[in-house]
Amino acid sequence: MGLNPYGATMSPDAEQHGARMAAQANTTPGGGLDADHVPSDAPRLLTGFLVSFDDNELGAFWPLYQGQAIVGRKDAADGLDIEIDHPTTSSRHAVFYVGAKPGRVMVEDTGSTNGTFLNDEKLPPGARRALPNGATVRFGGFNVTLYLI
Repeated sequence: MGLNPYGATMSPDAEQHGARMAAQANTTPGGGLDADHVPSDAPRLLTGFLVSFDDNELGAFWPLYQGQAIVGRKDAADGLDIEIDHPTTSSRHAVFYVGAKPGRVMVEDTGSTNGTFLNDEKLPPGARRALPNGATVRFGGFNVTLYLI
């Protein structure tokens, strides 16, 4: 049994009801979830794309689905969702937190060697920043632009 916010003991049924109510509060009418509250079993909803023209004049893109997306250097680590083929990108560089609410994408630097930048502002490791549509994010020396749908 757990405690409610006032310190009173809650039954397991009350705890489950509270968890369901919290999940519903963070759900959009279309089934999307806020970027801060996406459980691992949430529906996979396309939310946007990352686009880059840094190493390819025709462009490269990566889809962003609701949930977490780990960014890292290509072939440098297991479990990467977005692989960047650039020497200044760390093996596990950053994490995107993506919710299906419009405009709810956040990025967090995971302690990368060359830093993660939002519109040329270096992000402190471990701090999450909300990204507006059209934001430029740089992983070391590799730039991507966020496009929400």
